[in-house]
Amino acid sequence: MKIYITRHGRTVWNEEKRLQGRKDSPLTDNGKKNAAALREHLKDDHFDAIYTSPIKRAYDTAKLVFPDQTLIKDDRLMEMNFGVCEGMYLDHFDPSLKEVYSELWEHPERSKGLPGGESYDEIEARVRDFLADITSKDYEKVFVVTHGFCFTILVSLMLGLKRKDYPQINRNIVNGCSLTIFDYHDGTFKEELYGDNSFLPVKTKDVFAR
Repeated sequence: MKIYITRHGRTVWNEEKRLQGRKDSPLTDNGKKNAAALREHLKDDHFDAIYTSPIKRAYDTAKLVFPDQTLIKDDRLMEMNFGVCEGMYLDHFDPSLKEVYSELWEHPERSKGLPGGESYDEIEARVRDFLADITSKDYEKVFVVTHGFCFTILVSLMLGLKRKDYPQINRNIVNGCSLTIFDYHDGTFKEELYGDNSFLPVKTKDVFAR
């Protein structure tokens, strides 16, 4: 089974460096252009199933990439719930929030999540359940549209990383609408392509902006 993964296109809040989580903001024109480029890049591919987070920025990306195909909304692919920090400008965090936010990214092994938000145990549980679900089906190729932090968890679990090693993934944030591919065979995931953005007209660099 081939598992293709992308992150939603760039949004207004990405540009403004605001934390999104379960809250939402619309795709920018560049985000839409990149989704169109991904559609063109995949025009000769067929997927047995296309799964997307139901959050609008991800679902809108999926619709732009696959305008004429059935999409499966799956809550397990939603972005991490960032609690009281959602909608906040990253530059405006008070010192106590900066500390717990930094710990979330840099020391996941001891992080309890953001106040009022989701824990690592919770997001890992739903992502593990999603992976177990799709790998139990008779798919040859499946496509997944998700979010930056959920992407980190998804890839880390497939690579078998320990939680303390998750920063290996989240320090190199993939572009929205880039392409990552894993092969699943006999219970093992193998990375074939990671964060390919060679076909994107607009390349950006996010720093802890989801």
